[in-house]
Amino acid sequence: EGMSKPVEKVLLRGLGLVLLAVALVFGLLRLGVLPGQRTSVSAATIQSSFTDVAELATQDYSFTDVGKYSEDNKEVLGVEVPMTGSSFLVTYSGTVKAGIKDASAVTVDVDDASRTVTVTAPAVQVLSTSIDPDTVTTYDQSLNPLNQTEVSDVTGFLSDQEKSEEDKAVKGGLLTKAQDRAESLLTEQVKATLKGTEQEDYAVKVTFKDAAGK
Repeated sequence: EGMSKPVEKVLLRGLGLVLLAVALVFGLLRLGVLPGQRTSVSAATIQSSFTDVAELATQDYSFTDVGKYSEDNKEVLGVEVPMTGSSFLVTYSGTVKAGIKDASAVTVDVDDASRTVTVTAPAVQVLSTSIDPDTVTTYDQSLNPLNQTEVSDVTGFLSDQEKSEEDKAVKGGLLTKAQDRAESLLTEQVKATLKGTEQEDYAVKVTFKDAAGK
């Protein structure tokens, strides 16, 4: 005779649990979450780790300087008019920042054959140059009733000084240092994303486009 109903139910339930366990194991194997199993990471996954970064400032150049503004006496019909010039001295401090303008524009290529991840980033550039207004001190102004110093004179002068300080920073190697730092940060980011995957030992190569975007 056939098995009793209670025994049959127990066997079917046991078989169902076995099939469920097998399916679960295969599922975990596919996901790579069981001990000894590691997943692979796509280029899109690595690249997405940069999409939320609007700007990657990698190097700062701080400056403190003194500038002199002078305006010669005006001339009328070729004759210099006394007491129409002006001058002043300004001390100031500020910062020039350089880095990658849009980190979301970074692209990634994963080459499994050479076991290499290549990261291509936009050219490093000056992101901002600013003089801290709290550090600005104006003194030694010419007391000229015919041509008094105005706020616009100081503001325009400081704007010119910002450009001058930016040029000094670039000539002093700011962009080179910023690129070296950006390369290090991008490499660290990729390695962190690869950690624990089957591509963990892949080499990471970082290249930068030129200023024209090529």
